Amino acid sequence: MNENGEIKLRRATLEDVDNVLEIEKTADGVKTYSALTDRSDVIKYIANDIFYIIEKNNEIAGNVSYELKDNNHAYLSGLVILPKYQGQGIARRAIGMILEELKDVKQIELFTHPENKKSIGLYISFGFKKTGEQIENYFGDGEPRIKMILEK
Repeated sequence: MNENGEIKLRRATLEDVDNVLEIEKTADGVKTYSALTDRSDVIKYIANDIFYIIEKNNEIAGNVSYELKDNNHAYLSGLVILPKYQGQGIARRAIGMILEELKDVKQIELFTHPENKKSIGLYISFGFKKTGEQIENYFGDGEPRIKMILEK
């Protein structure tokens, strides 16, 4: 795993809508991820969530987002790394940065596909636990999701 290079999170703006659509398109059709493919949905997420563009050496490498439900509860709503940047530890570093940002939040939850072993392993390595709850068609894409929670 190559972890060389500067990784930074840059808050997405409406000027990033096309970039986000391109990033998400790389995950569209992958049954373990429910991609944002609608321009209006991307605009809504950028406006309402904490939505970051992940950059490596000033190049766009992916995106990560979360929603702060209240001072003690956050929802990790998305993480996509462009294929050419996968396997370089970028997702791990981005999640680490998000968790540092949320260090005072008592509970962080997320939903992921039960077959998404790489993501599940990543989240478990940060202390997330599977709740045992599986929800069918959670994102309306016909695929099940499992809930994972990090409690501090």
